[in-house]
Amino acid sequence: MQNFRLNPVLTVCMALACSLSLNGCPPSTSTKEEVPPSKPELTLTIASLNLTSLNKRIEKSDIVALWRILKKEQVEVLAVQNMSRYPGVATRVDPLNELAAQADWRHAFGEMMDNSGRKIGNAVLATYPIRSNAHIPFTSVKSANFEGALETVIDGGVRDIMVVSAQFPPKAPESDLAKCLSAITSANKDTKMPLIVAGNVFASASGMQEVSAGSKNPTTRIHYSGGEEMKPVGASSVATPLGTVLIAKFALYRTH
Repeated sequence: MQNFRLNPVLTVCMALACSLSLNGCPPSTSTKEEVPPSKPELTLTIASLNLTSLNKRIEKSDIVALWRILKKEQVEVLAVQNMSRYPGVATRVDPLNELAAQADWRHAFGEMMDNSGRKIGNAVLATYPIRSNAHIPFTSVKSANFEGALETVIDGGVRDIMVVSAQFPPKAPESDLAKCLSAITSANKDTKMPLIVAGNVFASASGMQEVSAGSKNPTTRIHYSGGEEMKPVGASSVATPLGTVLIAKFALYRTH
């Protein structure tokens, strides 16, 4: 009788096959794939310009130069504080109407004071439709003089965004500034709507975060609140003939 010797490799394979048939397949060692971050459903570039310290007459050439800068920076919303207008005075350029004509933007104006035909207020201009706007006076705050805020709701196509151009009392105590901010936030009836406040916003604004571009100019700041639905993705400051413009870019996400 002949003796047959099994190949050692064949023996191991047969033993492994037998083990798998009895015990089943070994557990998978593959790692769970990371879910990539969702793409923003909207990006918004907003700029803020405070004219409080401007000590020159605004000419049409200034508006044209400003518009060229805004166009280069792809600004979609501009918030202006302490804008002076002289309706009916032919020798004066109306900065709001002139800029709106240059850019073909929608615009809104919130008058804070009328001094012998000189109207001072806040403005918002946007490439998007402005669904509503309202002036919010700070008359209930003792340290406020004529200051106030212009609240606008902008139709971004995929969602509404509240953009506020605000001039806070410059020498008010923090308690009064908090009252001014409360007047703004209470105007936002939809708590899920992203909120952006531009102007001389005080650094300790409760419940809001500041977008920083390295500028220490206290009159031009942008604060926001929006939870996980809105995140800043870039900021810069640019010099213009009318002052420094703070520019912030936001990404808005769908979280539900």
